[in-house]
Amino acid sequence: MTFRNRKRSSKGVPRCGVAALALLGGVATTVATATSVGASSSPTTITVSQNKTWGPTLTLKDGFTLYRLKSDGTDKTTCTAKCATVWLPVLLAKGQKTAVGDGVSKLGSFSRPGGGLQVTYEGIPLYRFFKDKKAGQVTGNIKDTWGQWWSINPADPLKAPKKIGGSTGTTTTTVGAGGGAY
Repeated sequence: MTFRNRKRSSKGVPRCGVAALALLGGVATTVATATSVGASSSPTTITVSQNKTWGPTLTLKDGFTLYRLKSDGTDKTTCTAKCATVWLPVLLAKGQKTAVGDGVSKLGSFSRPGGGLQVTYEGIPLYRFFKDKKAGQVTGNIKDTWGQWWSINPADPLKAPKKIGGSTGTTTTTVGAGGGAY
């Protein structure tokens, strides 16, 4: 690609190249933010919140609900690539060696494919759902392209939670990875 007739910045880079680099920098920042939770300067802290619909639920210290993927193995994730942009892996903060539990024990971590230490509860990888926009929301008790997801009751993390006063467990909503529901 030749930029002979284009104005150049003071660094000799074509102006359109500077704009493209600036745009790329913004996109890279957005992608990095959208693909993980944690990885900041404050330590990743897990707590238990009482949700009015689902009962005791694992959350981040800011109240955002944590989820599990039924098909994940102990200290292993099957949620990578596009999945990890919808279901944000909970990562240890930079330099953090272990997750902090506020009233929660049995926390651990493992190395994710591609880097980062993902937080676990009893070996279960933890995620946030990108559609939960405020503390206390639980919109991710669903079935989607990647499998069955549910919020975690720390007393029984291997079972889907049941609605308080309801007779059914998690809502099963099938959505595709093609974008429509996301």
